[in-house]
Amino acid sequence: MNLLYSRLLFNDLKLSVLHTFTIVAFIMAIVGGLTKFAIGQESSWNGIVNTEFVSDNKGATWQEADVENKDSASASSVDDGSDPRTFVGPTTTRYSLELSKLPDDDGQFWVVYDIAPYTDRFPNVSSPQDSIVDWILFDSGEGFWRKEPFSILNASRDRLYVYHSSSVQRYVSNVVDRFIDPDKKNVNFSVKIVALPSPDWRSRVSQYLSPLNTTIIGNGADVQGWQAERSDVARIDADLVKRPEYLLLNEGKNVVPNGETYGWAAAQPRREFNRDYRIDSSVSSGYSTDVSSVDEGFRIETTPLLSTTGETLELTFRYRSTVVEKTKMFSMRVPTATSPRQQLNVEKPSIVSCDFRGKFSIPRSKGAIIDLGLVPLAPPLKKNEPNGVLESVSGLLSQKSVFYNVLLIVEENGL
Repeated sequence: MNLLYSRLLFNDLKLSVLHTFTIVAFIMAIVGGLTKFAIGQESSWNGIVNTEFVSDNKGATWQEADVENKDSASASSVDDGSDPRTFVGPTTTRYSLELSKLPDDDGQFWVVYDIAPYTDRFPNVSSPQDSIVDWILFDSGEGFWRKEPFSILNASRDRLYVYHSSSVQRYVSNVVDRFIDPDKKNVNFSVKIVALPSPDWRSRVSQYLSPLNTTIIGNGADVQGWQAERSDVARIDADLVKRPEYLLLNEGKNVVPNGETYGWAAAQPRREFNRDYRIDSSVSSGYSTDVSSVDEGFRIETTPLLSTTGETLELTFRYRSTVVEKTKMFSMRVPTATSPRQQLNVEKPSIVSCDFRGKFSIPRSKGAIIDLGLVPLAPPLKKNEPNGVLESVSGLLSQKSVFYNVLLIVEENGL
């Protein structure tokens, strides 16, 4: 009897030990999985490639497009924000949610530039980083970043992100240095924007001007540039002011800090015109009028930037404008119950617009005069001209021209 009891007790003990080992092994398996997951997460933060989660382009797991599921998605598939990758995929192409290795066949690599020393100067400007990005895009061309080799150009307020080859990174680094250089942040330039009705201003001052190469992008085929000694720029400016129809478009705001983008704009009251009529018995007149409008005005932007050595000034500029050159009218029959033979005028405005960019370079000690050509311009309103220079009376424009010779006169302040 005692022997039987001892054997039963021993068997129970073996079962207890077996259960204990099973439970411990299960717990260790869970802990091991969590540890592996944590290590994987920590590795990604440290820049270590985890092959379980990252694949190259060729090895991506492609998801097949499913039109039926897209069109009849159940309520359970609605994005509740729990998974940031949840979205409705394409209907006609395969797609992958896996991370892909960035192409680096041409030696591309990441550089993140700290541009806060520049952008912090302009706390009230919404996107001061655009000045740096626009400068790079002007030199490279926007298409440069959309073709092979694979590249990235992006910016936040404090960081500029560039993925490209070493030669491009050297160029970008030079541009960033020029914008953030603390020794040049107090340098200012005078930029006057002058409008004249005639381009004959050169006939009296040509002896002071030396031709200047100007790079143009857009429809600014007639843009010309000259450089001159600062004393000669003063003579030219004094001669222009004497002209009876001289107009300074940026009066009271013509000082631009080095590296900052400044813009000057003016708009006319919105010009409305009757472009069509429709029979409408629900209104007392018996017809309704289809009224459209045109926003007339101009905007000019400039960004002066000294070279790394500080001996050369480069300046980019952009001119945009929209003007109604004239309005053509014709009569259209709009019969109503009270006026069966009624004729009303339909107006068709002739709209002139232009948009171009440019860039020039001069020695810092000299001044520049850039002739934008005869461009469409809706000048700012004057106190004695309630309808602006382009006056409209009964739908007919006055005989004043909508084209003006616009000049940029640029030189450094304080030299």
